[in-house]
Amino acid sequence: YQNEKQKKQNVRISIKLGLKSIGNKDNIRNTVSYEKIIEYLESIKYFSHMNLVETLAQKIAKHFSKFKAIKLIEIEIVKTKILNKNTDVGFFLKKSFK
Repeated sequence: YQNEKQKKQNVRISIKLGLKSIGNKDNIRNTVSYEKIIEYLESIKYFSHMNLVETLAQKIAKHFSKFKAIKLIEIEIVKTKILNKNTDVGFFLKKSFK
């Protein structure tokens, strides 16, 4: 919507990952580093403009599909205080990987 494009909007992004079975092994190589997740999320501010949060969610899912340990991702993107009101509106994406 044109009125949403007049100024940058704040978004809150939540990521939940479902990992492939790691068994009883307490080994960091069987998971995904929080640091890598946070680094990627921080890089989003440098992406070119996207009209839809749905597009952003798909791009995030595609990035994490490259990690062998991940079998499922849930992404929630919420526009906070949208249209200068105390209202949050968001989009949720759940995607499975082979």
